[in-house]
Amino acid sequence: MNGVEGKSLVGFRVGGEEFEDAIAEIVHVPGSRGNPQRNYKLTSLSDRYPGTFENYTASIVAKKNASVSLLETLGKDLAELGLTWKVEAKQIDDTQVELRVGRLPAPSRGGAHDLVSIADVGFGVSQTLPVVVALLIAKPGQLVYIEQPEIHLHPRSQHAMAKLIARAAKRGVKVVIETHSSILLLGIQSLIALDELDPKIVILHWCQRDPKTGLTKVTSNEIDEAGSFGDWPEDFDDVSLEAQMRFLDAAEKKLAK
Repeated sequence: MNGVEGKSLVGFRVGGEEFEDAIAEIVHVPGSRGNPQRNYKLTSLSDRYPGTFENYTASIVAKKNASVSLLETLGKDLAELGLTWKVEAKQIDDTQVELRVGRLPAPSRGGAHDLVSIADVGFGVSQTLPVVVALLIAKPGQLVYIEQPEIHLHPRSQHAMAKLIARAAKRGVKVVIETHSSILLLGIQSLIALDELDPKIVILHWCQRDPKTGLTKVTSNEIDEAGSFGDWPEDFDDVSLEAQMRFLDAAEKKLAK
């Protein structure tokens, strides 16, 4: 299943090697992706990424330095998010690389040489890079589970992230997103309404905590061809509307004095 909202529950048949293979194939990008570093340790790479994926990002970029197509696509995706347009891995020694990124969000004259350490730019780049790389390297049929891809992103970038997720899903990647961003969800809805994403491959799972028992209730909704679905869960997007109304009411009363 491809989930774009809430914590999605994915079931596997329990049984020997089949269960182990299913778990080993998962690409997991956690919500806590660490602080940007000056140097990253190189790790051995295969088609599987045990543990959490952020530990492999620098090594993948370093290994793929010879792959112009992947790095160009990575740069274009990051530029679409408004973060940077270029990423490269500079070899420090046999065991470490430095991740360098363009200072500007779009290429400019001489910009190919205007690169700085990823530790010297906003957190949005280092937090988002594992997300974008995971979506790009995942194979059709592979499960990619990403927690809060919107972390440290401007609302405009959160909305644009929907396109990157949709591209992976359309390639056959099983994308499961856990998010608190209604803007990201609106991006998915817009793509469906524009006929750029098939609603049949999207399902929403709302996770709400029962205030009396503390138990989590999961409610699932399908999206129609217009990008619409059932009722919002209580307090998901209403908080934003209530905050705006509270401000407008207060401002109106203040001006009326």
